[in-house]
Amino acid sequence: MSQYNETKFTLIKKWFKRNLTWVYFTIAIIFILFPNTSFSPFSNLWNGVLEKIGFVGLTSGVFASVLKSIQFTGLFQEELTKIISGSEFLNNRKDLPELWKKISKSICAQKFPEISDLLEDRILTSYFPLNKNHYNEDLIVSIVIHDINDDFVINYTQTIEYNAILDSEKNESTIAYTDTITDNQGVEEKNELLSFKIDGIESNLDEIKKEKIEEGKKIYFHEIPISGKKKFKIFLKVKNTYSLKGENVKLLRFNTITRNVDVIISHNKNIDVSFFNVGLVNDFVPIHTDLENTISRRHRDDLILPRQGFGLSFNKR
Repeated sequence: MSQYNETKFTLIKKWFKRNLTWVYFTIAIIFILFPNTSFSPFSNLWNGVLEKIGFVGLTSGVFASVLKSIQFTGLFQEELTKIISGSEFLNNRKDLPELWKKISKSICAQKFPEISDLLEDRILTSYFPLNKNHYNEDLIVSIVIHDINDDFVINYTQTIEYNAILDSEKNESTIAYTDTITDNQGVEEKNELLSFKIDGIESNLDEIKKEKIEEGKKIYFHEIPISGKKKFKIFLKVKNTYSLKGENVKLLRFNTITRNVDVIISHNKNIDVSFFNVGLVNDFVPIHTDLENTISRRHRDDLILPRQGFGLSFNKR
């Protein structure tokens, strides 16, 4: 009998905990309304006192503290979760990088606590578009290999065209082309930017060209600001000459997040060309395999992240 009473008492206590807000609210309303009914046995003075107690109960910090103490017990948890995880709430936060670090730390710190900080920084700085206001889409790379001479010097022309899709909020970005040439006078090397078009309008290459020297190499870069609309059509054409004696490969790694890429390489029949993927999760897929002296590859249904791309190796037959 004692155990039965204890169980009943426990159930009542749990019910009161779950419904404490409404119990508190109901008592306060009774204190406000009951003194004004004909059922009240109290004098006008005491009726007024009870009514004031009811109003104080509703508006005092006691009621607020009760709400605060139970807001995470389930009554408001679902609605708070919707607010906190909603896009509007996240968009208004000014600390998203730090928030992402905290979330990622909780994910990987238990598995790899020794490298979690390095992993967070690498992903955030290298793969998240924090420093870019656009991404590239529907990119077509065309490489025409003209010849490889007896000194193993390769000559080829490369065109790249794509759509730059701007950040809808900032609505401005910079399109850049960078090329590196060794400072060694004994090495034959030449990279010549022939054309740089934005929406079909040719740029003055001399006006936008800059250069610097880093680690014994000349770095040439051309930059053009874009703004005012969502999408821009970009076209680049480059003529390259360099020796393959030191390294018989060419790497093309993207510096901007890119979606949908087609690669077409054509070459003479006396040149062997091999295609390989660089750092990709999902590789390029061969297409048009029946064409002679041509390599065609396609990348769909995924993203190519910065520092990822493809490479070519060359040999003479």
